[in-house]
Amino acid sequence: MTTKITFTLDGREVEAQPGETIWQAAQRQGTTIPHLCWHPAPGYRADGNCRACVVEIEGERV
Repeated sequence: MTTKITFTLDGREVEAQPGETIWQAAQRQGTTIPHLCWHPAPGYRADGNCRACVVEIEGERV
């Protein structure tokens, strides 16, 4: 059994699907997080060098 997680995004509660990124959950909810290196191709992993998509989680940069 996989567990969904819930987090607060811009004051709204968002439920993320198993394996879904914060960016993907935000997009699904209609919230735009700036990005340059993310791509939906299977197996693609963004390297995060540009840091355009940096978000804050409980005081931490992620």
